[in-house]
Amino acid sequence: MDQERESLRAAIVNQHGTIHRFCRRNQQLNRPTVYLVLNGKYPGNTEKQIKKIKMALSGEDRSESVFKAIKSEACKKCAVSGTCNKCDRLFRSQAAAVLEIFSN
Repeated sequence: MDQERESLRAAIVNQHGTIHRFCRRNQQLNRPTVYLVLNGKYPGNTEKQIKKIKMALSGEDRSESVFKAIKSEACKKCAVSGTCNKCDRLFRSQAAAVLEIFSN
């Protein structure tokens, strides 16, 4: 189990630079939970949390693709001309919700 957590930590740092940045990019994950899991101190179902973290790591491209699709369609219907990025936070939340539905 320790080796799995260490390899997970290494994969996160390799892809995102820091664990904090990984958590900020994957808002569906609870930051304290990620840290507790990686430090081997999570009191709950560690395997379930590791699965969620792995899904977030492997689903980065899917999340970005869903985000772009939502943004593209929404911006076509918006009154603002050009790209304003004001709704990106909403679109990212929607993308995360879509992926959460399909991950179960």
